[in-house]
Amino acid sequence: MPSRSRKKKRHILLIIILIALAVLFLYKEIGKESFRQNIRDIVGIEEEIKPEKLPEIAIVIDDLGYNKKVAGELFEMKMPLTLSIIPQRTYSKWIAEEGHKLGHDIIAHIPMEAKDPSQKLGSGGLYSWMTDREILDTLREGLEGLPGIKGASNHMGSLLTEDERAMSLVMSAIKHRRLFFLDSLTTPKSIATKTAKAKGIKVLKRDVFLDGKDDSAYIEERWQEAVEIARKRGYAIVLAHPRENTINFLKKSLASKERVKLVKLSELSSPQK
Repeated sequence: MPSRSRKKKRHILLIIILIALAVLFLYKEIGKESFRQNIRDIVGIEEEIKPEKLPEIAIVIDDLGYNKKVAGELFEMKMPLTLSIIPQRTYSKWIAEEGHKLGHDIIAHIPMEAKDPSQKLGSGGLYSWMTDREILDTLREGLEGLPGIKGASNHMGSLLTEDERAMSLVMSAIKHRRLFFLDSLTTPKSIATKTAKAKGIKVLKRDVFLDGKDDSAYIEERWQEAVEIARKRGYAIVLAHPRENTINFLKKSLASKERVKLVKLSELSSPQK
């Protein structure tokens, strides 16, 4: 019995020693952290704070190519933009060259057939009645006329972007040039995104038309819509036009707007695929 008693006392003593060592270890670790904090306080070193990730908005300016002065106003704004230029217009090549030099994204805004026949496309337009060769040759000529392009989008196109044959041809040409495609979504039945994905092309979709009405209050409302989309999803893609009210909004208002990060299409950190 005395032997058992001694063994029990040894076990108790061992447990006490282990507890004491654990307490001592914790005390030393806490002391180290306290010491490190004191040093940081003395020398003024702050804990590293990761910057807040802001929601991103990409602004695409459509229908460029007609007006050199308006393009110059956009260049003076010193903000990242995506310039969507209609090929074969008076200043298309110049705007592409100057915009590229300034670091803007350049994309070809390809005229495509609309359901409303009164909407004329002008030179370089793609129609559903064209042969395969006519579509490919017309598109090639338009793309080659714009230096530095990274992608393409549809100008109008409510009819053509629903046409499976035409869209397959368009996406094949875009893939050959290693461009991305931005679906302007001028019709809810557009198959452009589906066709681009089937071809393995990076594809993006418009979220908001900023200036569907050339009205300052309307533009403000659509901007708020874009901000909400970006907050929820991480990014939003906004299409706008080189109109006076739109340019004034971009010039005067964006600097004081909600905290968002303006980016080019190619810089979106969470792009659609």
